[in-house]
Amino acid sequence: MKIVQVSPYAMDRPGGVQSHVRDLSNWLERQGHDVQIIAPPGKGGAPDVMTLGKVREISMHGTHFELSRASKSEIEGASMALFDWGADVVHLHTPWTPMLGWQVWKALELPTVATFHATLPEGGGFDPMTWFLGRAAKYFDERLEGIVVPSRAPQAQWEARGHDPVPKILAPAIDLSEWRDVRQGPRHSEDGPHVIYLGRLEERKGVQVLVEAWKEVSRRLPAARLTIAGKGSMEGALREAAQGMRSIRFLPPPDNEAARALVARADFFAAPATGGESFGLVLIEAMAAGTIPIAAENEGYATVLANGGETLLVPPGDPAALADRIVLLASDQQKALDLRTWAMARAETFDVAQVGPRYVALYQAAVDKHGASMPACDET
Repeated sequence: MKIVQVSPYAMDRPGGVQSHVRDLSNWLERQGHDVQIIAPPGKGGAPDVMTLGKVREISMHGTHFELSRASKSEIEGASMALFDWGADVVHLHTPWTPMLGWQVWKALELPTVATFHATLPEGGGFDPMTWFLGRAAKYFDERLEGIVVPSRAPQAQWEARGHDPVPKILAPAIDLSEWRDVRQGPRHSEDGPHVIYLGRLEERKGVQVLVEAWKEVSRRLPAARLTIAGKGSMEGALREAAQGMRSIRFLPPPDNEAARALVARADFFAAPATGGESFGLVLIEAMAAGTIPIAAENEGYATVLANGGETLLVPPGDPAALADRIVLLASDQQKALDLRTWAMARAETFDVAQVGPRYVALYQAAVDKHGASMPACDET
């Protein structure tokens, strides 16, 4: 098949959606399919990507994302090129992010599926953005040949809003080969564990909970070390909160190779996000590298750590519980080794080699469904 993947975010910007699009596309091409990625332009450029439109970054609900829009002439040119190429099916990613995905889909009128990666914000009162996203979900649900979500958390929200059919769960496709390559042998730091946090420094990610927990960890395990790698709106506040704790070091966001090496050298990967996680890509990558995750029990992370990793979950926003879990696992070598073995095996179930064929089946079902809905042509 010839498959069009449409990302709402620039492909040269780090992110779980971009990783999924890239890894799935590369695997599809290795299986003999052709793929064209469409995305807004970034700052550094991305090879083999058709870039369209202009981008505006906005912040909402404790995180930031991009709004993109292409001109009429850009869309016409892109659709003509894709028709000439012979595109068979379109895969939209988070198409409720205005509005490039919608533009491409409307112009092509091809069999189309979508992955809605995000979980809608929860909270009381009327929120215009949540209302808009809910309306957009309903719009696409009624018109696309197939919709999937990455975990039970977003699926439950679609159910609560009365959608019919409810999207099926299909995990993102992740190429874990480079994470496996940096894996080191079994390890246990006798003098204290090395814990790493890697990601955005935003309130929703819960890094402030980790810093607060570290006061207790360092009191009970004086040789323990914490590395916080990333940037974001909370960096100043976090550095201030960490003053006087020499066991904490801050690093700028590393490139992909350096990130893998950092994670693989750590004993534990901390993921204290307080909510809003529809999946746990960062957990799976750490697990593939042989590093044990300790994560807040939001539904996205719980999906990844199900079937044997429940002891790695702690209540969100609870620094005491997080500190206790780090100390417990650092003090029980056999338990840590058993969990590491489990984590590496669990990660493999999310590898693109396991998940990829399900996407091919999704595309073929969309093509068949679209063809069946087309009016018959009389041959005279």
